[in-house]
Amino acid sequence: MESAPLIPLLYVWILILGVIVFAVLKRPSCGLTMSYCFQMWMLYWLGALIHVFPWSELPETEYVVLGFQQATWGMAAFAIGLLLASKPLGKAILGKNAAAPKGDGSEVEIDLAKARKYVALGLISYFILAPTVGRLRGFNALPAATSQMVVSGCCLQAWMVWRKSGKAGLIHILPQTILIPMVTLIRQGFLSYGVMALATIMLFIAQFFRPRWLLALAFLASAYPGLTVYVSYMRDRDDIRAVVWSGQNNSLRDRLETGWHTLSTMEAFDPYNPSHLEAIDNRLNQNGLVGTAVANLAGQGEFLHGETIKDALLAMIPRLIWPSKPIGAGSGNLAARLSGLEFAAGTSVGVGPVLEFYGNFGTRGVLLGFFFFGALVGALDYCAGVGLRLGNWSMFTSFFLVGISCLNVSGSLVEITAGALAAAVVAYVIRRMDRKERRQWQAAPALP
Repeated sequence: MESAPLIPLLYVWILILGVIVFAVLKRPSCGLTMSYCFQMWMLYWLGALIHVFPWSELPETEYVVLGFQQATWGMAAFAIGLLLASKPLGKAILGKNAAAPKGDGSEVEIDLAKARKYVALGLISYFILAPTVGRLRGFNALPAATSQMVVSGCCLQAWMVWRKSGKAGLIHILPQTILIPMVTLIRQGFLSYGVMALATIMLFIAQFFRPRWLLALAFLASAYPGLTVYVSYMRDRDDIRAVVWSGQNNSLRDRLETGWHTLSTMEAFDPYNPSHLEAIDNRLNQNGLVGTAVANLAGQGEFLHGETIKDALLAMIPRLIWPSKPIGAGSGNLAARLSGLEFAAGTSVGVGPVLEFYGNFGTRGVLLGFFFFGALVGALDYCAGVGLRLGNWSMFTSFFLVGISCLNVSGSLVEITAGALAAAVVAYVIRRMDRKERRQWQAAPALP
């Protein structure tokens, strides 16, 4: 199959994303919806685009077409769920607990100490609790969720300094957020974790930054450096992980030297370079895997009929309550089951929502699943935005943390629900700690 069918779908995505951006910027929002769309763009749209290049010799384009068709249906359903159901759902979640903000939040009291406190809690969890308490059976999800307080705190800090000092304030704090991908790289061997955190913060800032033309220009200008970093990281990824994952046999200096070697020898991204296109196609293109599953299931018809959705619900039961729970984090062998492909032992293959929803119920599963996610992510985004504009920081952080857990576009539903439960627990503790804001939340008039 030729790549021609991909071209109109690429334009459809641009239209859908344009509608989503326009809708989100007209309501209280904290960038969660935009972050979800960014990840979908990175894992599906970009992979389809490189197969359209006339000079591209990438294999299995027919599967990419099949997969991208399903992803397009998914994004259309996501947009419909966002437009029709997210705001009513958000208001229903808030109920009588918060007032609809009239302004943009510029009149609220700035509390930079609270933002720094959230960052500190996240850092303590990431560097101390995750490698200790997080290794205990039944406790691993909580430190992971608490670590996201770094993202929440950085977002709050960015919003507060913008209100206080404008662009000068942002310029002062942005360098510390840019360090996040480097930290996750030298500590865990994964660049993607830090990039997603950084993208969430940047897209949060995009909700209030002015002028927007400068913001759009900055995002376009960052695409090429981002791809340059990516292809250089993929070139050296095995060497980096060999050092990071070698346990006690390496020092921080060894890790920093390995990371610096990648930074100092970066290859400028070249769309005509076959190895660069292959790096994107192999790791940033979920379309091929989805398309292979579409073809495989069309021949065998062995859909899962809700099996993984049931597992996702059961995953919300804490292991402390159900010690023998057979459901674990990760995608397991789900990608192999659905696609019919065999992967090397120990290879981690993220399944993603398009493949998982299709694997359960076909195209109708994709439509219903993404409609639900459009409504849910949009509702959490709206609730967090209301909390931000009210100056209720614990309210903002509560919904923001749960929303972040729903942004796992490369993972499984089991990972999402388990992460959402852990984030909800952390959010509850935060609300209990912030008594003043909890009383403010409870005493506020109802939404109109």
